[in-house]
Amino acid sequence: MDILFVLISLLTITLLIVVHEFGHFLAAKYYGFQTPVFGIGLPFGPGIDLFKKWDTQFKFYWALIGGFVAIPELGDETDDETLKKYELKHPLKEFPVHQRAIVASGGIVFNVLFAFLIAIVMAGSVGLPRAAASNTIASFVEANHTAKDAGLMIGDRIIAINETTIKNGNDLRETIKAHKDADLTLLIERPIKTEAKDAQTQFQTIEISLHSQGSLGIVLGHHKEYKKFGANPLTWIWEAFKFTADTTITMLFSVIAILASLVQKLIALVIPSFAVSSVELGEVKGIVGIVQIISHDIKSNSALLLEFAMLLSLNLAVINVLPIPALDGGHLLFMAYEAITGKKPHDKIQETAIQIGFIFLLSIIAITTFNDIKNWIWG
Repeated sequence: MDILFVLISLLTITLLIVVHEFGHFLAAKYYGFQTPVFGIGLPFGPGIDLFKKWDTQFKFYWALIGGFVAIPELGDETDDETLKKYELKHPLKEFPVHQRAIVASGGIVFNVLFAFLIAIVMAGSVGLPRAAASNTIASFVEANHTAKDAGLMIGDRIIAINETTIKNGNDLRETIKAHKDADLTLLIERPIKTEAKDAQTQFQTIEISLHSQGSLGIVLGHHKEYKKFGANPLTWIWEAFKFTADTTITMLFSVIAILASLVQKLIALVIPSFAVSSVELGEVKGIVGIVQIISHDIKSNSALLLEFAMLLSLNLAVINVLPIPALDGGHLLFMAYEAITGKKPHDKIQETAIQIGFIFLLSIIAITTFNDIKNWIWG
């Protein structure tokens, strides 16, 4: 059964990549670019010819996590062997920079649109995810030692106050407000650290007086909850649009921060005295870790597959928009230079930059894959 969920995860990732490549493909066809081959999967080993349509040979490869569309007129590193194998209908021709930029952006746009469509479906069915305050203690307020002096600890989950059940952070705030200037009896659930893999907890009662401070002096953690938006499809569309926009912006800043940290740490391998950021490489997950998370979570809740597909589609768009040579954003950067200066970057400079970009991306893949396998084996 686990193999089935892993396969579903791999197929989901492949679908998102194919959606990305289909965005390039449609834009290319619209402007008349030649697309000799569209591959589902990575071109390792022999492929299976599916069908030929629109002067394009559609193929399937067994290296599932990937996909590509050859657009030689875009300057997409399509090799000479591919050009010889799949006869082009016309000689290669030059296209205006704005058309090439639209074709290069097609995959990014399609990934965002695909995520938006999933968000619409989620808004009217399982609900859109959002962070809500939990009833678990994340930290303490330095100026207020009420909770700490009473014996509460970070990680404690407050499940009842004066026999009133506490389910979330809102319940906790409302109950404390209702018992202001009173003596409280807190029932907490505390995790216990053991050598066993299964988590254990213990329950404990703690007495606290709020007479002096009027608050516990704690900072609550957060948990994920899902909010539905009635039966009006227009509401679903609006809420999905806001969610997609907010998530994309947040994800963009997060990815930039992670990449900056990775660059710093790669430099530190060569220059040990180089100051690095506080982000740990072990926190960054690669494809193995992503598949692990998806396959694990959809076992308990199949609806999570929609959420993962939506977030991964946005993540694919965000990563590709970064101005890194070998990614769509790198091609767009070269095109921006051409549009501003009126001339293309020197072929040798562009080729070298793309090679450096590939090495950088391969380094990230190697690091994250190593992290994933290490965490998988040793936890």
